[in-house]
Amino acid sequence: MDDLKSRLRKTRWPEAELVDDWSQGVPLTWIEEVCRYWPMTTIGAAAKRCFNRFAQFTTEIDGLKIHFMHVRSPHPGALPLIITHGWPGSWSNSTR
Repeated sequence: MDDLKSRLRKTRWPEAELVDDWSQGVPLTWIEEVCRYWPMTTIGAAAKRCFNRFAQFTTEIDGLKIHFMHVRSPHPGALPLIITHGWPGSWSNSTR
């Protein structure tokens, strides 16, 4: 958690999106607020416990180690959801 907190403090944020809604993704101000709040609470440790309840795997794509969970929806016909971030190999260092 100390490493994660340090990384969040050192984040170089992009320029703000060009719209006032979520049509271009997560609004910068929202994610900045989450990143200030989240590591200062017990939510971070709870999230780690939550993630670790699920089977986790790694694979290599184009030379990058990709760490992922595969969790099937209990709802028939549900659309798949893929959540990614900019550093594919770093997730495994922060959750396990």
